Amino acid sequence: MIDSKSNDDKSKEADIRVASKSSDATMTIYEIGDENYTRIIDEIIKNQSQYSLAISNFQSDYIQTIKNVIEASFQAQKHLVGTNTFNWSNTPLATLYLEQSEALTYNIIRTLATNTKLAINALEAARNSFETSSNVEKAVTEVNTNVVTSWNSFVLNQQQHFFK
Repeated sequence: MIDSKSNDDKSKEADIRVASKSSDATMTIYEIGDENYTRIIDEIIKNQSQYSLAISNFQSDYIQTIKNVIEASFQAQKHLVGTNTFNWSNTPLATLYLEQSEALTYNIIRTLATNTKLAINALEAARNSFETSSNVEKAVTEVNTNVVTSWNSFVLNQQQHFFK
């Protein structure tokens, strides 16, 4: 007998037929669910690199803009001081300003280094937490599977004794 149904019709019929068989339907539903979630995660992974690149480019542009603003600001100040209206170099404030500027710069750089280390450690701890959560989920799933298997064996055994 020649089957005139297309492949799409056959797959829809197979899904309906599978849904009528409880053990096959459970396997197929889980397989389909697993496949769908895997596709979603793969799509997130594919887009994540683009997202990270966009953030990185934004950060680079932001840093360069701030650097340009600072340089332009100091150029303007240098130009104003260069008019010889007032000579800051000959005042006691110039030395104090230079000392405080050096100390502030040193403290900011040290703070940035500490902040970077803390951020990296926090991200590493979060990453380890994901690994731990994944391991816990695997263990819980294994325990649940064992409980369900034991329960099914018990119920089957009880049904066999009952129907004897």
